[in-house]
Amino acid sequence: MVKEFRIILKKSGLAEQVTMLSYMGFHFTYLLPAIGVLALITRPFIDRFEITKIAFISVVALLYATPCYNYNIANEARTYTPERLLGVLGNVPVEEYVSVILQIVLTSLWAMLCVRWKFPFLNFNHDKQSYQTIRWIPILLLSIVTAIGYRMAVPGQETFYFGSILCWASPVIIVMWYGAGNYFVKILIPSAFAIVVPTLYLLWVNWIALKEDFWHLNKNTSLNMSVAEGLPLEEALFVSITTAMIVMAGACYDKAYGTIVTFTLIYPHQFSISRKFICQMFEAFVTPECSLPSIVTEDLITIMKSLDNAKTMFTSCYLYHYGIRIDLLLQYAFARYSDNIMDDASNMENKKLKLKLLQRYIGECFAGRKDYEVKSVPEEVIIDWTPYEAEFTDEEMACFRALSRIAFFLARKPYEELLAGYEFDLTNAIIYKTEKDIIDYFTLIAGSFGAMCVYSFLYRFNIEKYDFVEKDDYVIKKAYQLGNSLQFVNISRDLVFDSESWGRVYLPTDYMEDEENDLRVLRKEKNPRALGNDKLNRYANKMNELCDKNLRESIDVIKRMPFEIRGLILTSVELYRAIYYCAIKYSEKFPNKAKLTLLDRYKVLFKVLYIDSLQYLL
Repeated sequence: MVKEFRIILKKSGLAEQVTMLSYMGFHFTYLLPAIGVLALITRPFIDRFEITKIAFISVVALLYATPCYNYNIANEARTYTPERLLGVLGNVPVEEYVSVILQIVLTSLWAMLCVRWKFPFLNFNHDKQSYQTIRWIPILLLSIVTAIGYRMAVPGQETFYFGSILCWASPVIIVMWYGAGNYFVKILIPSAFAIVVPTLYLLWVNWIALKEDFWHLNKNTSLNMSVAEGLPLEEALFVSITTAMIVMAGACYDKAYGTIVTFTLIYPHQFSISRKFICQMFEAFVTPECSLPSIVTEDLITIMKSLDNAKTMFTSCYLYHYGIRIDLLLQYAFARYSDNIMDDASNMENKKLKLKLLQRYIGECFAGRKDYEVKSVPEEVIIDWTPYEAEFTDEEMACFRALSRIAFFLARKPYEELLAGYEFDLTNAIIYKTEKDIIDYFTLIAGSFGAMCVYSFLYRFNIEKYDFVEKDDYVIKKAYQLGNSLQFVNISRDLVFDSESWGRVYLPTDYMEDEENDLRVLRKEKNPRALGNDKLNRYANKMNELCDKNLRESIDVIKRMPFEIRGLILTSVELYRAIYYCAIKYSEKFPNKAKLTLLDRYKVLFKVLYIDSLQYLL
């Protein structure tokens, strides 16, 4: 059949055209399918930050590689079969330029899966001595390698191509190591995995290309040593080094952007394709972390470690890019810590004292601003921390300090409402009669968190008209309702825990089958299991129905958020909502405090990220 096809092509005059497309067709056969698979896997996480990173690396790589390619080919270090090429620019085949781009895209997508999951502040080194050691020793060694490569890269000699690779690669690695070497060391293990896998694949692809005679090396300018059944040593070195350079370039970008979002008060410009932001990225890249205030990083690490058991929250948090991830961590931490303060304070007077301090803290953070007034330019909050340090733990103080650093782009009203909810909850005598009663309460302690998140989403994505939120009643209203809907899941999850621990009941009494008896059992006797498993499940199911009802009415607000994170927001919502379906509904014994298993989390993630979220792409 192949022979007949060739005869037809020859008679029709198309054979030469097909042959000329062969090297490009080789890329389409071996590289594009792999890129396509990776693009499908990484699709939920590809946003403007990642696209810009890949584009930037591609442009720089082409500019840096083009002179080297032309020089090496001009000196006949590497030759090609002319009739199998689409065309030539300078001395270099068009396919080689395409190959550079495809290698960058392939490696970057794979590296995204390997290295994106760690908070950037965990990769900062604030110790000046170790920072300088890690920075300068490799640079010294690479300088020696550059000199050796230069001496070896003599045209016509067998060391030419090997020396050219060393002399070409080492200087740019030096530049990258200068700015992000310490950052790279902290992610060395995932980075190694990010390098090894695409390197092996690309070596295999190049081995096939060599066997198929697309290109070959000049024996006079090569060491004539091979690895893996005929693959030249120089080619193995070139593929390995360039793949490592791509991963390192990604780390440089991540270090710079991670520095910007961690030290928000120092770096005022949010992401944009603008001269100011690009200059700020370069500044953040060359700035050693050891010269930046370590307390910023220390506070974030303290908060993260203290919240390690919040697995559903962290799963949701890791979906987002660095800036939003940090903001969600801080806002959740404040809600969590303040809630614990109200629950754990030894007596009512102590609770009231700490609540007043929390209210004072919010007043100082948002001094001079109205309910939903926000700022686009960083503004440091001046707070006297002395009275707070006397009453709050180190973890709580770390949270308060960290939150004050991003308060300028957050709204005051949601935080005041959160504290108003705690004040409302201080008395144990509150009974919620109707659904409206409980919604009014939820708006304070849950809906407010939904509103908090909106401001982070918009600020970190640098929405042009950032102040539209305070004027858009629809967005604010629906953000609150979305937060409220998930609080019904909390009622179901904590039905037993709240009763046994505090004698609290958040079920509207309208929904109780025997109001007097149920209140007595839940509030006074604190023995919720006396109601029986069936009744507890019926109450949990009713709360889930209310969750679904409010969710249907509010989920449309996601369409008002930045395009790239709509699917991620939906995933966060569904992860929390799944607590009822996976951990409560079908449990033989009503759980004390329901949680998702690791397998359940993965099932929800796959379904929503790759299937349900498609509604925002179509």
